[in-house]
Amino acid sequence: MKIAIVDLGSNTIRLSVYHTLPDGRFELLFSEKEMAGLVSYVRGGRLSPEGIQRACTGIRDFQGLLRQFDMGAPHVFATASLRNIRNTEEAVAQIREATGVEVDVISGELEAKLGYYGTRLATNLRDGAVFDIGGGSTEILEVRGGEIRRAQSLPIGSLALFNTCVDGLWPKKKELKKIRTAVASALKEAWLPEQRVEKVCGVGGTARAVLKIANAWLEKPAGNRVLTPAEVRQLTALLLERDPRARKLILRSCPDRVHTILPGMMLMNTLTEKLCCGELYISPYGVREGYLCHKLLNAGT
Repeated sequence: MKIAIVDLGSNTIRLSVYHTLPDGRFELLFSEKEMAGLVSYVRGGRLSPEGIQRACTGIRDFQGLLRQFDMGAPHVFATASLRNIRNTEEAVAQIREATGVEVDVISGELEAKLGYYGTRLATNLRDGAVFDIGGGSTEILEVRGGEIRRAQSLPIGSLALFNTCVDGLWPKKKELKKIRTAVASALKEAWLPEQRVEKVCGVGGTARAVLKIANAWLEKPAGNRVLTPAEVRQLTALLLERDPRARKLILRSCPDRVHTILPGMMLMNTLTEKLCCGELYISPYGVREGYLCHKLLNAGT
């Protein structure tokens, strides 16, 4: 059976098509994404008509692509893009009218849990923490003995930081200070494990982009998915120094995130320092795979 999922995020709209088997296993057939930047359309806490239209356009684009493969309607869910606005019901209704699909707006706590369920498909994390840096929110989860102890969502993300703190493409010194202040303020309101943990899993596009840059800069083996807090700190310092080599790395590794990678990496570095005393594993799976298994296939992970 083939299942299509559209993740309506604050920064990107992603289509993932999976081939699923009766025993609950799956493989990713293909994926596409559009850098929609929906959080940039939020005015006064409301997603603007242009933002709603941008979401509709992305969904319709993917519907057209799926029709070429004789596939039915996709399952569409939204995270902070529609959750953290004042006109959620209005946006969902307009998207339904324009595209015919019902958007499942998931809570921040559920998003954090789905991210953990996704990571468990790649690594058996029984004791540690998970973070997922998105465009408009960041989820943090603590797990002990294979059981979720706490899960939370913070209204801070890579694109939201860029929009509120940066005027140009590359942050100036004053803007870097604003980013640090915003990150510190958000984490001050968060709960964090009492002690740093040996293993932390990073989920989402920012973490995967940082891994690409780190693997290239540090000449890691192909397929490496593990970083240390010291390596994340070293790479963050390199990028903040405006090193021309670092800019080339960004353009080669993640050109579509050139504006959000620095704010996202500063947030990721702070989280890694506060959470991790051992290794940081960057998961190839996350919320979409967790949603596939737990919401659609009802398969435990």
